[in-house]
Amino acid sequence: MAWSGCGDAKGPDAAEPPAVHGEETPAKAAREPAAVEGAEPATKVEPAEPTTPGVRDDGEIVSAVSWFHGSLEQALAEAKAQDKLVLMDVGAYWCPPCHQLDEEVFVRPEVGEPLAAGYVAMHVDAEKGEGPELVERYHVQAFPTILVLEPSGLEKGRIVDFLPAEALLAALERLARGDNVLAELADAVQSDPDDLGKRYALGHALLLAADAEAAAPELEAVLLGDPGNELGLAGKVLYDQAMFVTYKLQGDLEGAIVALRELQRRYPESKDAVRAHRTIGRLQCALGREDEAVASLQAMVATDPKDPGLAASFGWFSFRQKCGVTQGLAAVQQGIVLAPDDADLRYVEAELLHLQGRDGEALAAIRKASELEPKAAFYRRQVRRFEALVEGAG
Repeated sequence: MAWSGCGDAKGPDAAEPPAVHGEETPAKAAREPAAVEGAEPATKVEPAEPTTPGVRDDGEIVSAVSWFHGSLEQALAEAKAQDKLVLMDVGAYWCPPCHQLDEEVFVRPEVGEPLAAGYVAMHVDAEKGEGPELVERYHVQAFPTILVLEPSGLEKGRIVDFLPAEALLAALERLARGDNVLAELADAVQSDPDDLGKRYALGHALLLAADAEAAAPELEAVLLGDPGNELGLAGKVLYDQAMFVTYKLQGDLEGAIVALRELQRRYPESKDAVRAHRTIGRLQCALGREDEAVASLQAMVATDPKDPGLAASFGWFSFRQKCGVTQGLAAVQQGIVLAPDDADLRYVEAELLHLQGRDGEALAAIRKASELEPKAAFYRRQVRRFEALVEGAG
């Protein structure tokens, strides 16, 4: 599967490239949908049998990481007792790169061993239990985010988005020994202040770390240096300011909508103007304006009706926000006409059919997704989930 980052922590949008900033038991570990009647639990944690890490034929994951099962406060106490750091992996079941970490990185013994030696490692579901509070406390802006914490709870740094095993271990080593990745980005800007790409990288990383004040001069420099968006950076800045500052840090939904519409007015042909439609839709939905939200997503698809990716984006929006489900399903099914071999479209079709109570059709859709990508463990687990739903209704 070709995964991209999940973007902001309130939905599966595309993200920028990675930015670095109880009891322990080997376990089956998977991020799954919230529990529904007749379905398997959202996170299944049992002693692994057999104990060899990897992905089983049925899609079950046997992690090489000894995940701590308990609250963050318990994990911090355990870290203090063992003189370790806490590694907090924050994600969501709908986040593809989160599954990629589980299936490709956390199953590798060369990852599990150093994590066991230096960290109390814990998964946090951003949408369940204490997850929402931790997302807010640590200003998690995108999934997956791996936070490295002192036993006091103080953040030493973070890694945003998927990294392969070797790169992840190298990034964790830098954070553990106290290297400041933000300082490295700042040094790069200082050495070449006219490089707007470097200035945007620093400003974006500062926003991901929820430091809007420090990000502001870097982002303003980019706007001044790329006034027509010829470099494709000014549009990113306006999007970031609307999303991460006005919306997430200030909580001003109406203001974010205004800012995103200004982005669309200034740079109507930019990729950022297109993705702004979806974010505006999410904000409209949060404000209880479903008709306006649906209209925004339909406007997004209309920018390129032959792009199945936009149809998938509409479907994900409807699934995640429970908004415009009928219209989102129609868009997804049109996307399937355009791209019948797109497994992601088949999966979101299954979820939308489930929301409409059409679990038999949903099972057929997820089976097709698994058939299209037989190596995808996540789809195999979802087939079992929908089979359980259908059997439970029978």
